[in-house]
Amino acid sequence: SGNVFRTAMAETEMADAATKQELASNLTLDILQIVKISQGQHGLRHGDHTRYRQYCTRRLARMYKATNFSHGKGRFQKKTLLPEVVADANHLMIPLINAERAWSYAMELKTDAGNDPRKRSHMIRRLRKATVHASELVALCKQLGSARTALEAEAYSSFMFGNFLAEQERDWSRALAKFMRARKAFEQLARVGGSEQADVCRERIEELEPNLRYCTYKRGNSTGGDESSLDAEDLAALKGESGADDEKLKGMLSEDGEKTSSSVAPTSLMWRGHEIPLRNKDSRACVATAANQLAKLESPLTMSADRGLAIYDKALMAYNDAKQHLRDEITAASSVQGGLESTTRIMEIKLSDRALSVLLLEKTIERNKFLVASATAKLAGDIKLEKGEKATRPEDLVHLYNTLLRNYEELAESGPEVLRGLDGEDKVEESVRMDCMLEQMLLQGQRAASLAAVHLGAGSHAEAAVLYARAAEHAAKVQDRAPKSSHMAAAAQKVQDDSRKARCIALADGTIAHVAQQKGLRLGLNSVSLQDGASAGGMEARYLLDHLDEYKSAVSGKGANKVHMMPMPPKMIPIAVNPIILDVAGDEIVYPDLEERTAVKKTSTLRNLFSFAKRRET
Repeated sequence: SGNVFRTAMAETEMADAATKQELASNLTLDILQIVKISQGQHGLRHGDHTRYRQYCTRRLARMYKATNFSHGKGRFQKKTLLPEVVADANHLMIPLINAERAWSYAMELKTDAGNDPRKRSHMIRRLRKATVHASELVALCKQLGSARTALEAEAYSSFMFGNFLAEQERDWSRALAKFMRARKAFEQLARVGGSEQADVCRERIEELEPNLRYCTYKRGNSTGGDESSLDAEDLAALKGESGADDEKLKGMLSEDGEKTSSSVAPTSLMWRGHEIPLRNKDSRACVATAANQLAKLESPLTMSADRGLAIYDKALMAYNDAKQHLRDEITAASSVQGGLESTTRIMEIKLSDRALSVLLLEKTIERNKFLVASATAKLAGDIKLEKGEKATRPEDLVHLYNTLLRNYEELAESGPEVLRGLDGEDKVEESVRMDCMLEQMLLQGQRAASLAAVHLGAGSHAEAAVLYARAAEHAAKVQDRAPKSSHMAAAAQKVQDDSRKARCIALADGTIAHVAQQKGLRLGLNSVSLQDGASAGGMEARYLLDHLDEYKSAVSGKGANKVHMMPMPPKMIPIAVNPIILDVAGDEIVYPDLEERTAVKKTSTLRNLFSFAKRRET
């Protein structure tokens, strides 16, 4: 009874809070894109539905925790996702992931079912569960989501219903109507959305074609084509007409498409106040895609570096695709002999290509600056590191600053070439070179400050102080040349102030370290003594080499660091020295004459010959 009372009180409090909270509106959720990425990265690329189902289970648990939509503590208590509870698009992910998990489980059972009727019945029940969650998603998106989100949810739900009815093999007319409603919604989304969404919708339409043909065939062979179970929308889709909701959604999406096309897909490029024509349709679409991607960027304090890098990579790829389309057009135009008109067209395409190259380089600089801001925030502690994330070091900032310096060198060379031969060329060239020079000077100051931090971490306080002084000098030069109220002047002022403060701190730390070192030397000199350890009051050390023939403890204190193997350097041992003999009486001794003994006897040659012959015979 107590648990029931607490549950009732909790539900009452949630209901009161929900009534007080205003309903969210115009929520956006890229349902088709999310489903495609999730399926491609978690098993379905290889047909592994089990892995995808397990991923959906884990992600659903994370979503419950992130949205604070748990089903009780300990004991499961089912809660319904009401529109009053939905605060953002993350709540809409819950029914979507539930539907994906049920569908993947059904496909897993379908693979293992074979001729087993029990597994097939279980598969159909899981598909029915997927349709329930898809219907919940449609209801929430129609009430709280944008027009495009509602249409995506409608297409997704119709596809799920069609799969369920086709596997059930009972109502082929209704299954065909659901698949046709899904195809119609995919076609509308492909016309209104961007290039990525159009590709996803075309893939979905290709997947639907075999199902449409099969349902049409089974419907033609069925004995009774009963259409009484169809609602107005299904009946209109089956007859190829447009229902009321479809017309309403189509009108809303057309308005969104007009706004998007007028604001995002420009027919020209704006660079430093100059309008550069861009007539290639494919290139305009790629530029619009890049702009849509860059619009998703947030502050480095609120967006992770990996997510920001992914967005910038997609935008830069779109700019590269736009350049490739222009180069293809240049090749096609060069092969046509059209005289003056063809030459003018080629020059215009080359102008657009140069402008896109410079825009690509500027976006690359923005990407690197985003990484610098993220790394600086991590070093300052403004951003907490995630679990397992590598800590940022000052060396990383030095590498990024070197990359930015190279980028600005390229921009200083290629920027003035954009408007070569056009009006205003000199002003643009001077402006580009001045901006690049100031940015390089500011980056040199920031790089010097980062190098000083590296030396400071290594204990080189004097080198760090010199580098901080150099950083302040670079920042002062930027302040003298940049406009007073510009963003660059404010950044240079900040670098100068921070460098001066850090230099003072480095000098103080260096002085403290020097004093501590001198103090350590004095203490070491004071501890020097000519007495041995025993007489100086210390405990006499015992060495293992002195007691190799017996077991004695060599530990003369607590801890393993007190074990003594042998004295180093070895002790001095007195040894006996041989006596020194001085031979001073040799000069006074009279030695006997030995010449008679050493005299040589003279003999004849003939006698020598005979004596030699005798010696040979013997």
